[in-house]
Amino acid sequence: MEKKHRELLKKLVPSLKDVPSDSDYWLKRSEKALGKSTHDREVYPVLDPNKGEGLRLYDLEGNEYIDVTAGVAVKALGTRNPDLVAFEKEISHVTEEYSGQDFDYINQTVLSERLTDITPNSKEKEKQCFFTTSGARAIENAVKSAMDTTRKHRFVGFRPAFHGRTGLALTLTASKAAHREYFPAAFPVVRAPYAYCYRCPYNLKPEDCEQKAYCVEQIYDMVSMEGTDIAGIVFESICGEGGIIVPPKSFAKGLRKLADDLDAVLIADEIQAGLGRSGKWWAYEHAGIEVDTVCAAKALGAGWPMGVTIGDKPMFTADGRNSETFSAEPRMALLSLFVLHYIEKHNLIENAEKMGAYMLKRLNEMKEKFKCVGDARGLGLMLGIEIVEDKKSKKRDPEKRDAVLKNAVQKQRLLILPSGKNTLRLLPPLTITMEEAEDACNRLEKALEETSV
Repeated sequence: MEKKHRELLKKLVPSLKDVPSDSDYWLKRSEKALGKSTHDREVYPVLDPNKGEGLRLYDLEGNEYIDVTAGVAVKALGTRNPDLVAFEKEISHVTEEYSGQDFDYINQTVLSERLTDITPNSKEKEKQCFFTTSGARAIENAVKSAMDTTRKHRFVGFRPAFHGRTGLALTLTASKAAHREYFPAAFPVVRAPYAYCYRCPYNLKPEDCEQKAYCVEQIYDMVSMEGTDIAGIVFESICGEGGIIVPPKSFAKGLRKLADDLDAVLIADEIQAGLGRSGKWWAYEHAGIEVDTVCAAKALGAGWPMGVTIGDKPMFTADGRNSETFSAEPRMALLSLFVLHYIEKHNLIENAEKMGAYMLKRLNEMKEKFKCVGDARGLGLMLGIEIVEDKKSKKRDPEKRDAVLKNAVQKQRLLILPSGKNTLRLLPPLTITMEEAEDACNRLEKALEETSV
């Protein structure tokens, strides 16, 4: 960390006497000062926020890392994309906030139109947007909209699933006990197994469900016993936090039919998988279906907190049924429009498909090479490997996963994230090049080599 950046902090906080470039020092201070969340201070360094570009990030000591987290799929264009940086300067005159759900302004309207344009819709109903500040809040809006328009309040959800940590979103989340223990549910949920073919709870093989997903068929029995008064079905197009699980196409198709049969709203959580990451604008498109409501965030904000619920008009039955202080603020709306334009201009959806195919090929080679890699899976640039004790038993090995993770970060300088109980996930920026993809895969393979017995 450069002296001028340390001096800036001291200028803003005169009582700050020293700002050493020492990760261990700041890890101790942050542990004391910050509420416990998902930090793993035994693994990750303190990153220098003043340095980095693309997939290259640096810690306080100046060590360079390859980043395949993209801020958990937030930085679709990479860190400090030069074109984005230049655009931010170009729009520095634009006002910060206008309370977009009280006042109209062009930027927000155009962004809404742009998002509905890229969302498939062959139905008579028009689509409209409701903007917010996060993915969890986008889910909240979708749930409230479904309750309001259907006058029902029971939902179908899945296990594993992660939709956020706020009240309504948390009720649908079922990924780790730590997320929900001691927090009450806000509404009834018929909870079904996600289409996790590697660990099928019904002991079926993927080819058994090519035409019809058995796990969806079971939901008909579940709702017949728990309540057919379903307001909505909420599903992740790709299960992210639960382990990077890619369901068969028959799963989404089955959910579409189920929603139609129950007169329910089909809600796709595209917070992590959407906006080109899967090789299409929305991951559910791979199944050849349309959904009623799409929830997006992360990449939409170009590094700033932005979420959106895209649903059938009207999303709410009356004025004032829903509102938020912050939505697509004038400057942030322009940044979102820039992201969408940049993705199209630079063919990043096609790049995600191409680079994702290469990286998945490499992950499958690692699966064949290492006995601890039980499964390799992904779609586009949303990828993962599942670490097991052995391929036959498929017994989860979270300790080995954590060892590979620690080696990857601390020795190979590869910033990578865990997912689920025993999976490693790769979510590189959509701008990743072949050279960078090869480098990232080589580093991960090296980590596996050094931790395999």
